[in-house]
Parts: sequence; structure tokens; C-alpha cells
Amino acid sequence: MFSILPKLEGNLKDIEHGEAGENVIWELREFAQIIKDVLIPHFRDEEKNVYPKASQSSEEGKKFIEGMYEEHNHLYETFEGFLKSLGEGSGLEIDPREKNHLARTISLSKNIGVSEVPKNLDKLTTPPSLDVDKEGVLRYGYAIGQLLVQHIKKEENELTGFLKNT
Repeated sequence: MFSILPKLEGNLKDIEHGEAGENVIWELREFAQIIKDVLIPHFRDEEKNVYPKASQSSEEGKKFIEGMYEEHNHLYETFEGFLKSLGEGSGLEIDPREKNHLARTISLSKNIGVSEVPKNLDKLTTPPSLDVDKEGVLRYGYAIGQLLVQHIKKEENELTGFLKNT
């Protein structure tokens, strides 16, 4: 997950400095798909399967998990703002049949091994609108990067300890 965050930050910096082109918008829309197809389902799975176990480990574990739920809620709101800034749907109601759509599309592209090819060159599509809510994309995009890094570090460093005690 950490590997896609520098790309997001680079795209946000391009927007910030007025250098955003068609590919930046495509990449931000791809990141939006990752939010919808990977991050939100992952969070929901944790809330259903992992967090209840960890909260039973101890009183300290229960308080930690309450904080993790709050972080998820804050991230959901941030995802929502980012998606709306791009003119995308919320992503909070995921159709499981669409889960691997983006990965499947990328893997079938004839340009998968080629660098610096404009995105979706092999499709007859209209270019994405460069008219997005730039302020919202920047505000929510940077917030997503910061919040995800902090959240993932907590999961890796602290959550595993509580799970071992169950």
C-alpha cells in the first residue's frame, strides 16, 4: 500500500503546480478505483473480523480498537471527499462483482509493459475532464496519504500485539 502513496503525492504536486495533464487525472481516477475496490472492502473486513477479536484481548485493546474505528470513519469521510472532488461516486456501497475490475483491465492492456504511454490509449474513450475540484482533490488527497500511513503503521505495530493476546 505504501508504494502507491508516492505516486499519489506526485500527482497531487503536479496539480498543485499547474502541471496536471490527462494522465494525472487518469491516475487519480485509478487511485479512486483502488479506494473503492481495495481500501474500503479491506476496512470493512477488518471491522467485521479483526477488530472484534482484538477488542476482546484487554481493556487497553478495546480502547485501541475504538480509536481504530474512529480512524476508519475519518478515512471514509476523507475518501468520500476525494471521490466527490473527482466527480466519482462515493464507493461506500461496493458491488462485490466489480472488485477486481481495475486489475483485470490493467492486466489485459497491450501497453502494460510499456512506459510513458498515455493511459487508455488502446480504448476509444474521451479524455477525462481536467475540470475537477482541484482544491478538494489536493486537500483530501494529501489527507488520505497522511492518514493511511499513520493507520497502517498502527495496524502493523500495535494491532498485531492485541491479536496475539486473544
